[in-house]
Amino acid sequence: MNEERELDLERAIKEVERIIKELERKDLPLDEALKLFEQGLELIHLCEERLKQARLKVEVILKKGEKFELANLDLAKELFKNEGERP
Repeated sequence: MNEERELDLERAIKEVERIIKELERKDLPLDEALKLFEQGLELIHLCEERLKQARLKVEVILKKGEKFELANLDLAKELFKNEGERP
């Protein structure tokens, strides 16, 4: 399914929704249902990967003393967690 690699997140989600509606049909032949199920799983994995990539790109601005710094989301969460542990 190379074409899914070219889909953006929003289009991939819409395609998953379309597949779900198709799978809900009671008269859907088993072979077609299995094929749609596999396509849906591939699209869901694609969506997960796109969300993971977006999360890694998120940056936050932290104030350190008198200046501001950019940090990634994981570092910011760690710093805030550590601040909460201080007496």
